[in-house]
Amino acid sequence: MKKLLYLAFVAIMMMIADSASAQWTDIFNSNSGGNSGKAELSTNKAATIKWETLEQNLGDVKQKVPTLVEFTFTNTGDKPVMILDAEASCGCTKLTFKREPVAPGKTGTISTVYVSEDGETGIFNKSITVKMSLAAPNDVYVLKLNGNVVK
Repeated sequence: MKKLLYLAFVAIMMMIADSASAQWTDIFNSNSGGNSGKAELSTNKAATIKWETLEQNLGDVKQKVPTLVEFTFTNTGDKPVMILDAEASCGCTKLTFKREPVAPGKTGTISTVYVSEDGETGIFNKSITVKMSLAAPNDVYVLKLNGNVVK
């Protein structure tokens, strides 16, 4: 008896599955002008950005005096973009940025405060590596900061 009930249950489940499969096939394969059940993404649209500048020269900066620098980009594509991560080349450069999507046509900013090390004078070259939510190879940018520390 158990075997007969089990076989009946399996047969019913197979009929339900075949019926559901046929219904979904009919929906997705209909020639009604729909998208045939596929989640299509446009391949000609992309997320792109344009930086105002990739390098900023601060000129002469006083020793141990904080200097604010901003790097701004514009989302020139038609998909939101986001700064995923940013890392400075040394501890003398403190970074601030929002981890929020930047809509097409809008701008985003990475702010940094440069403070020379105690006793440091002369020319400096610092970098900030920025990881963006873009397709490789355009997902990493290196921003440069340079100048001359004076007493």
